[in-house]
Amino acid sequence: MPLSALERSTIPTYSSSAEDDEATHRKLEGFAGQYYTLLKSQLEQQRIYYQGRLEAIRREHENSTRNECQSTSDLISALKQDRNQLEQRCMTLRRKHKKVCDDTVFLENMNESLQADKHAFREQIAEAQAALAEAKELTQQLLTPLEEKVSLLMLQLENGICEDALDDRKPSSTR
Repeated sequence: MPLSALERSTIPTYSSSAEDDEATHRKLEGFAGQYYTLLKSQLEQQRIYYQGRLEAIRREHENSTRNECQSTSDLISALKQDRNQLEQRCMTLRRKHKKVCDDTVFLENMNESLQADKHAFREQIAEAQAALAEAKELTQQLLTPLEEKVSLLMLQLENGICEDALDDRKPSSTR
């Protein structure tokens, strides 16, 4: 039955110490070689991993810097556009404000003028009302005799038409 490696290491061997030293030295060199190979492969894997990470970070930084430049220029452009719009709106509001101020001044002047002329207008209105009343009274005074005269003339006209009609009926010998 073959012995396992654990059993062999526990079983004492009766070899010379020089052979033991040489065997131990070969084993240690083998372990050292394996350890060296393991470390070398681990370091290579770590180098590849961290170079990839470093490259990804560089690309990300370049993209963010490029995007920052673009986004900064876009932001500046948008701010300039907003500024232009605000300036236009401000100019519009200034024009409206000036128009309102001009209208206010005009209306204040008009109001002052009307207040100053209010007494004169009231006098003119009172004079016009008095003149109207006088004209109505005069019209009434003159209208009554004229109505009487018109009535009289209408009667005469009717009577004249009646006489003419009677005259037309009479024989022509009397004429």
